[in-house]
Amino acid sequence: MANYHNLSNVFTTTETSLSNTLFKSPPFHSFTALILEISPNPFPNTMAQEHHNVIKNNTINLETPIFDPEFETFRSRFNSDHIYVAGHVLVYPSYNGFFEKPGLYLDQLFVRKCYRGLGFGKMLFSAVASQAANNGMGMVDWLVADWNEKSMKFYDKMGAHYIPQYKLCKLYGEKLQQYANISP
Repeated sequence: MANYHNLSNVFTTTETSLSNTLFKSPPFHSFTALILEISPNPFPNTMAQEHHNVIKNNTINLETPIFDPEFETFRSRFNSDHIYVAGHVLVYPSYNGFFEKPGLYLDQLFVRKCYRGLGFGKMLFSAVASQAANNGMGMVDWLVADWNEKSMKFYDKMGAHYIPQYKLCKLYGEKLQQYANISP
């Protein structure tokens, strides 16, 4: 994901850092990661009870097999019987005073390259929208890079509203430390 957005120079995330900062609260009440796992075989019925909160179990029949050059790297840690990670989405609660309701902020939606164009991104997006709607939330917000035309077309199909008057602002690294040390 960092390479995709040309941000590998600021990327520091590790499995340990994610585990230490996420997953401490019930899903959708704090940071929540949805992992898209796929398999050429039906998933075992016991999988949800053992390791996962399964949101949706869909079957997609493909006309041709998918060549995944990194299948060993992305083999599921929970069940190695031909189950692979194809993508993920990371969300957390948000609030917007205009809507007077909480919402979800979609921080990352990512489908690995060899699985794009097969409906998996729509499946992940739909899972987030469904959770927001089912929890009485008013919106799902996210950002998309202005150079990322494929993603913008994808979100257009989902019915996204773009707000061109706003720009994302971030304070990080040395500048964050600089302002953190200023006394009011």
